[in-house]
Amino acid sequence: MYIKVKFLKNGEPHGREYTYKATLPVRVGHEVLLPGGGNGVVTEINVPEEEVERFKDKIKEIESMVEESKQ
Repeated sequence: MYIKVKFLKNGEPHGREYTYKATLPVRVGHEVLLPGGGNGVVTEINVPEEEVERFKDKIKEIESMVEESKQ
């Protein structure tokens, strides 16, 4: 599945959306660990393959979901 993610800046989604692959069951609003160590928040899921056709060979996969702290 293809998803769109915004990077987090000071804990808030910031800037433009970037497309990633996800094999994990993510939902809009989930925080994810991105390749290279940054964190982002999922802004869209099930992005149509036609939308990413031109550059799908360059799309990276998310590393994992960020665990919510239980306080």
